Amino acid sequence: MKDNILLTPHFSLKEMTESQTAKEHGIDNRPTPEVVENLRRLCQHTLEPLREKLGLPVVITSGFRTKALNDLIVHASRKSQHISGYAADFHVAGIAGHARNEAPCSRELLIRAFRLIITDESIDFDQLILYPNFIHVSYVSQERNRHQITKANGQGTYCALSRTAALALA
Repeated sequence: MKDNILLTPHFSLKEMTESQTAKEHGIDNRPTPEVVENLRRLCQHTLEPLREKLGLPVVITSGFRTKALNDLIVHASRKSQHISGYAADFHVAGIAGHARNEAPCSRELLIRAFRLIITDESIDFDQLILYPNFIHVSYVSQERNRHQITKANGQGTYCALSRTAALALA
């Protein structure tokens, strides 16, 4: 399977599967066709609409992970949605051309993206987690999305947020 195919106009299979950790540990991080379709739906229903509304690059820092790769990630859930291709972690580039491994975006841009995902009806999601330097978002299906909003408190602890509390974050 070619990894340079576009899943949507702004997101490729390569960026959704690329992993330095997998390379360093010799892990084959190629997804199955079913996982590719899950990644495509995540991009179509969540990431692409976010990118279009923000008008700024959404930089994927972690997309699909095989179970072997996921097991190497500190604090990763053993039932992570990344394993099925339902989830991605990202930050927002303040300027075009921001590379994947450059310093993360400002907190202001993260909060802007976080709020947009919550408030824009054209952006659907299952789980949305705000971390200090990135956002985790997932999409399962229109019928099964929980619209769960959470804030990471650090060292593997989380706080569930109501929509109102999430929108009040600064």
